[in-house]
Amino acid sequence: MKSLNMDGKAFILLSKIISNKYRTVEPKVQRLSLSYKMKIIKMKIITVITLTLLFNINLVFSQNINWRSIPEDRQSLVSLQMGFDFGLTTQLGYGRKINTFRPLFLMADVSLPMGNKPFQDFKCRAGGQMEVFEKHQFSLSMQYLTIVRRLETGLVRQLGIGSKTGLTVGYFAPKWHLAAEFGYDQFIATHIKHSDLLYSNYEQLENGWYMNTGGQWYYGLQGGKTLGNRLELTYKAGATNSKGDHVNAMLPYYLQLGLVWRF
Repeated sequence: MKSLNMDGKAFILLSKIISNKYRTVEPKVQRLSLSYKMKIIKMKIITVITLTLLFNINLVFSQNINWRSIPEDRQSLVSLQMGFDFGLTTQLGYGRKINTFRPLFLMADVSLPMGNKPFQDFKCRAGGQMEVFEKHQFSLSMQYLTIVRRLETGLVRQLGIGSKTGLTVGYFAPKWHLAAEFGYDQFIATHIKHSDLLYSNYEQLENGWYMNTGGQWYYGLQGGKTLGNRLELTYKAGATNSKGDHVNAMLPYYLQLGLVWRF
């Protein structure tokens, strides 16, 4: 296993890897300059890989559940969500409420970017959300999801395994709800396969699994309005913050609108 550390903005430097000829007057000076530059190139390529995986697929979309609007005869939900989260994305999900010692909602969903190759990148999640406290329609719930992500560009193909934990607290009435959300999205391990283009510029790159490749804190508001007996309009908005001193996205915000059908 290897370790990745994000250390800066790298996309501009990556273009120089391909185009720069490193021309100097004296051959000896050229060799020293090239050796130094190749060390920088290696560091920046790793940064590109990490940033691309971290910021190119939506991270923090979570299930927007109103516990009070799920009737006993319609415990299953299908959701369609669209929004912005480091790019335009579409999410399709299914969930079902399970009656245990506390209300439990099991869920699974898949997210795809909007573009000319939507199935080249994806994110699949599965897990659950439990309401741990409720009084006078004020509610606190906890969520845990396992996540599989895939991203492919002309430079690298990445397959990541991660997890998401979160808390939601707010007011949940039968016809509407408003709540605050807070959580963390962790990249546990990422398998990286470099393209021939990268290998032709730096042969010491290594394919394989890299551990602890980043993470994101997220915080925001979510809400919803029940429409009739089966349909609900949901919305959420918030911001993200990279773990530690890792680089934040250029637009560290997310926005999501969706429809939920109960049956």
